Amino acid sequence: MLEKLKSLSMQAKIGIASGAVLLAAAGVGLGITQPWNQQETQQPDPPPVQEQLPPEKGQKPDETLSVRAGNEIVPCTLYEGTGWSIYLPEGWAAQKQGENDALLSAPDGARLSVQFQPGSGFSGGLVNLSASGRERTLLFFQGTGEGSPAVAGTGADGQWDYYGKLFTALARTLTVGEEKPFGEVFIVPQVPDWQKAEGKTVLFLDKDGYVVDEQMQAAVEEYMQSWPVEDRKNYTGQYRINDIQWAGSYTGLTEDGYIDVFLADVQYRLAEGGEENLTAQDGGIRVANGWASGMEGVYLAVSHDGGTVEKTQGITAAAETQDWVAFASLLAG
Repeated sequence: MLEKLKSLSMQAKIGIASGAVLLAAAGVGLGITQPWNQQETQQPDPPPVQEQLPPEKGQKPDETLSVRAGNEIVPCTLYEGTGWSIYLPEGWAAQKQGENDALLSAPDGARLSVQFQPGSGFSGGLVNLSASGRERTLLFFQGTGEGSPAVAGTGADGQWDYYGKLFTALARTLTVGEEKPFGEVFIVPQVPDWQKAEGKTVLFLDKDGYVVDEQMQAAVEEYMQSWPVEDRKNYTGQYRINDIQWAGSYTGLTEDGYIDVFLADVQYRLAEGGEENLTAQDGGIRVANGWASGMEGVYLAVSHDGGTVEKTQGITAAAETQDWVAFASLLAG
């Protein structure tokens, strides 16, 4: 599976990626198109060890709590909110947020938030991994209507091998009333195995490479087709995809499956007078050298079982204010 692929040399991966690119339709690429003018499966981590050592004389029982993060045992105490509790690593600070939320902070800047969110359009459980700058965030969410529990841990990319395991172990200790909403979550998303090859974005699945670009191009064109006719007058219908990057990954949305989400950097060619119209509208769209950007982000969600792509979905959403729970609602819809 993906573990076998990860053990391949870089030359072997480049060969797989190049083969995938060759299998993709020739001529389909990032280029310029006028859409309205043409007819690593990861093995699940073992459950964390939550040990309770025999208390020493004069020691409180909750001071002996601990979780396992990889090969490390992390001593903890118990942090309690109203009607809920979670393990707090020793040396971390805890601060109440709002009415009944909390922020747990490590000395090195890593942090874990516990929130009880109002009802959203998504019901059910999910785990999402995303990246922003040099940090990654692992989100656990259980949609139960009003007061849905969400635990989100954020840590440095360079320390993620440790923090990814620690955040998972801590999330499993969350207790709401008598329930542990994330106690049975064992399949957690990882950063997918992907790379650029010959100008294409390739997602590695088992022994094959899946080229993302063609379906991303279709998603961009579908988005442009959705524009009101009045808005289309500002554009020629030409667009270009400058880049495609991994944005986030889910587990829990499909049975024993994964969803990897990619985001396109797209620019749209302006028609004569289009720049003046957009400036007058002041909609936050950026213009440079006759090309516009800054509209909704165009995403492609690739659903797979680690070896075979089952389906893809083009999604448009605000790229700079990503809410991965709301995004899951779009996928489900």
